[in-house]
Amino acid sequence: MQADLRWATLELLPSAPYSVNSTSDLPTLGLAFARQRGVHAIASDRRQDFDAWPGEMAYTAAGVPLFSESGHGGEYLLLKIKEPQVIPGKTMAGPRHILHGDKTAVKLAAELRSLILCKADTLLMEERAMAWLLHGLSSLKKARSKPGRYQLERRVHASILDYMDANLTTPISLEELANLADMSLLHFLRSFSNATGMTPHAWLTERRLQHARQSLQYDKLPVAAIAIDSGFSHQSHLGATLKQKLGMSPQQYRKLYKSR
Repeated sequence: MQADLRWATLELLPSAPYSVNSTSDLPTLGLAFARQRGVHAIASDRRQDFDAWPGEMAYTAAGVPLFSESGHGGEYLLLKIKEPQVIPGKTMAGPRHILHGDKTAVKLAAELRSLILCKADTLLMEERAMAWLLHGLSSLKKARSKPGRYQLERRVHASILDYMDANLTTPISLEELANLADMSLLHFLRSFSNATGMTPHAWLTERRLQHARQSLQYDKLPVAAIAIDSGFSHQSHLGATLKQKLGMSPQQYRKLYKSR
């Protein structure tokens, strides 16, 4: 899905296999809503495995050669900045910069996702996109001056993300996850939030909602069955969550994709 703004293009890329090999003539800012694994080469010919986590935000300068390929992909918000002069003094030096777990960036990106899905007013979308861009660039610049804690417990959180994915339809407690990570409750909560920009509960809800949205788009199952298959307690639980996060009911969401 795409929205053309006066100074940028906003795209919501789906959870689907992809292969991209191009050089963009525009600077971009992107944020991953889901974990993606594949192979990429950025500003070089050397291809290597990548594992992008939810909440990972990346700024890529114009003119950077980029190859990226994934067998499953993941929902991704991408802002292509057509007029960089709208952000004087905020441009970034270097080909690519990555930031993990910025809570405000994740929140603003989620708001933009809702706006693009609902085909919101262009002015409102431009305002929120500008807020996301300015916050993102400011946070990326600050992160360059001090090392992050993201890598310290990456392996632990990788196993937690896998565990949550494998148990979407069963109740999961914070204590259970903290025990799996071999951390105290407070340490685990802070560490997970710093890595993804979301609390464990928020991420589990996001993954369940992603699963439900995929089913609403492509399956003909009743909404009640989709809710249970995605880990929601009942149809009303799914409906309330979808309404809160994206501003529409399951029936409206299904109709939206059917029309497209």
